[in-house]
Amino acid sequence: MDIDDFPFNFKKGSRAVFTGDFAVAGDVHLGFEEEINLNGYNIWEKTDEITKKLLSLRAKKLILLGDIRKRYTYIMPKEGGVLIKFFSVLANAFEEVIITKGNHDGGLEKITSRFNNVTLESEFVYNGIGFMHGHALPSKKLAESVDTVCISHLHPFVVMRDSNGISYRKDCFFFLDIKLPVKTYHNSRLRSGIVIPKFNQYIGGSAEFESRALMRYSKVRAKMTTDLEIL
Repeated sequence: MDIDDFPFNFKKGSRAVFTGDFAVAGDVHLGFEEEINLNGYNIWEKTDEITKKLLSLRAKKLILLGDIRKRYTYIMPKEGGVLIKFFSVLANAFEEVIITKGNHDGGLEKITSRFNNVTLESEFVYNGIGFMHGHALPSKKLAESVDTVCISHLHPFVVMRDSNGISYRKDCFFFLDIKLPVKTYHNSRLRSGIVIPKFNQYIGGSAEFESRALMRYSKVRAKMTTDLEIL
């Protein structure tokens, strides 16, 4: 499947994709600064900056594909205050906010339940597309109901090398041809997927996503794109 065949609108330079009334963004990892600063750095909090960039997407509704938090464990009071402020702004700016729960999002229900138009789901289907975080395989129900899945989680990037031989990494979109195990997914319609880049540009990618993480999708043929999708 080529990029033109995917049911999304892309905007050059944007880390989000768009479909219908929704903007779709990947991992934001609020609170990542604390972990980095423990290693001797001094990075100021980026929550307001990330929030403003989400607002600048100018969509009626918003899907966040999980990993709202950076921490895995219970939500401390300070983090809880940051999350309440974050969702208060989003709830006022968007008609609807849907989060597909990620592996970093333990206890997030305590925060999202405060807002009538913010919901937390394991999976979500809209416009014939399945949305999920990507740290687990899709349910049989989702695989049997959609042709395309949209995930984040993997923080995809490509390594670029300039004329001087200097290498650097660029975040990108990652397109997949998917073939799920027939033994488990007897009636799967799922044939293609898109991994969107992390919305938080300050966190790293994973050098392992090509070899280990994608193996969760069994026989997967992945295609990197190098034009519009390089950020």
